[in-house]
Amino acid sequence: MIVNLYKNKMALQATGDVPKLTAKEMIKKISEESGIGQRTVSVTLSEYRNKKTVTSPNKTKIRPKVTDKIDEFNQNAIRQKVHKFWHNHQIPTLNKMLSAVNVVDSLPNFSKMFLYRVLKHLNFEYVRKSCNSALIERNDIVCWRRRYLETIKHYRQLGSQIYYLDETWVNAGETTSKSWVDTTIKSTRDAFLRGLITGQKGPSGKGKRLIVVHIGSSDGFVPGGLFCFESKKNTQDYHDEMNMKKDPCPVISWKKADIINWLENKGEVVDHTQLKSQLLERAQVLKPQYEQYVIDELAKANNKTVVRLPPYHCELNPIELAWSSVKNYVRMNNTTYKLQDVRKLV
Repeated sequence: MIVNLYKNKMALQATGDVPKLTAKEMIKKISEESGIGQRTVSVTLSEYRNKKTVTSPNKTKIRPKVTDKIDEFNQNAIRQKVHKFWHNHQIPTLNKMLSAVNVVDSLPNFSKMFLYRVLKHLNFEYVRKSCNSALIERNDIVCWRRRYLETIKHYRQLGSQIYYLDETWVNAGETTSKSWVDTTIKSTRDAFLRGLITGQKGPSGKGKRLIVVHIGSSDGFVPGGLFCFESKKNTQDYHDEMNMKKDPCPVISWKKADIINWLENKGEVVDHTQLKSQLLERAQVLKPQYEQYVIDELAKANNKTVVRLPPYHCELNPIELAWSSVKNYVRMNNTTYKLQDVRKLV
């Protein structure tokens, strides 16, 4: 509408039917006729003059993932709720689960559909058992957990030193959720006149985030094992920042020449006339042979065996208890809400 009004006025000015307007007068006139603010008119016309087109100001809405709304600890708590039903010889239906999790203060209030999405994300299947529908854990996750427990039992019987490694996060605004306050103080002025204080000022938000990685055993944290860095992504799920691959495999964003080089370095004879999609297909076949992670190679070089936990089974990793103590210490001592100060506390 703005552009059409602008074109119309420019055409009338070209024929001499109306006096020529300055840029400011043009913006003001179009704003009055369209009812649109002058700033919007100015920005729109500026874009039109420079690009000969205008784009919609509406941004693409990014649908948040389950992991952006609920962290790993809460996901594990929900998984434990399902198993508790089975331990009590009850069938965990979706409605029962909804009632069970929504009464827990530490968990957010779920809608039925969002809880369903969380349970699917946690590898539960919703199956029909006789006349009732129940939540069943996937067989591969059950087997993975059994293998892990059997392996840990074996190494404990051998008297091996077992190290546990995990990552967590700490926000700059990490603080206690509850504290004692004097309810008789009505305002900052009231506190000043009475020689009192209103209490510690809270953070304006969660702020920036530190990713913290460490390794420890029954002897405590391994000296020099701390890896702490600032998060570069604005999502609650921090695990994708931990994928430290030794030799990254080709993906769709790679240039064709880079994919060819990767294949040839692996001893493949490559027809350079093939399409990028064909080359990627060949790379996918080879991927399992060459996908290596830095941590695995370090462990192998030091004669250590890596045993992996099944997903969302943080209750099987004792380092989570240490993380709980660390984060509680930060919450109790964080007064500045500055990232560098929080790093020192960690």
